[in-house]
Amino acid sequence: MGKVKKIVMDASQEAEVKAKAVSKKKKMIIWEELYSDLTPHVALALREARVKPDQLTTMSDGDLTAIDGINDTALEEIRSKYSPDLTAPVAVATTAAPAVAEGEGTEEKSGIIPPNKRHTFRHGKAIVAAKSKIDRTKFYPVEEAVKLVKSTNITNFDATVTVHLNLVGKDAPTRLELTFPYLAGAAKKVAIVSDEILANLEKGKIDFDILVTHPSFMPKLAKYAKLLGPKGLMPSPKAGTVTPDPEKKAQEFAAGKTMIKAEAKFPLMHITVGKISQKE
Repeated sequence: MGKVKKIVMDASQEAEVKAKAVSKKKKMIIWEELYSDLTPHVALALREARVKPDQLTTMSDGDLTAIDGINDTALEEIRSKYSPDLTAPVAVATTAAPAVAEGEGTEEKSGIIPPNKRHTFRHGKAIVAAKSKIDRTKFYPVEEAVKLVKSTNITNFDATVTVHLNLVGKDAPTRLELTFPYLAGAAKKVAIVSDEILANLEKGKIDFDILVTHPSFMPKLAKYAKLLGPKGLMPSPKAGTVTPDPEKKAQEFAAGKTMIKAEAKFPLMHITVGKISQKE
């Protein structure tokens, strides 16, 4: 057997090695522990995209919404908790300006970059004022909660109102059919399976958002499962899109009936219920 060479280090060398090991350990990112302050499906999307928290403050809205699973509602949530604090002026170095003749009316340059007024940040006056109206120890009835959401809105656009449900108990439903008084987005096109629809599917053409069918058409639809399934358009009894009365069901979906499903890995439901501008 070969001889084992023993390396002897003094105290300073040992301290340096330990410091490097600690520094390396600190640099390791434990993704599962990140974004615990966000909704689980938003946190999961950011983790899977391998986006670090410090990167969120420099990414544009377009960069974030390009991530799979990040929609406008998720973007609002991210911006409310991970926005850069630009409220303080930032001093910049400036070079001496050339002499200007009297009377030209140019403004004096202060060398200060004004704060970005496009965003309202979590410590801004508007957000602080809105938070002061909410009692976090109180359970609000639905009607009162809706009024509170509208009265504390600080966006300068027609914001979307989303409800997040935490399902409790083994008997909690994983699917719900709800009808809202208003459409939250564009009207959805509902189609009923017919020979014409089957002919379009044969060509790979899809011009509907919801497909409803009578049970007798299911054998014919089976061959298009690979086309419709990935898009979430394949009719199924669980989704309420396979019914003996497809005409009635199509009218219900066109009027705003929505099927809500719980998340696959978490007991949560996320429901878009309307816009801030809509009546209560």
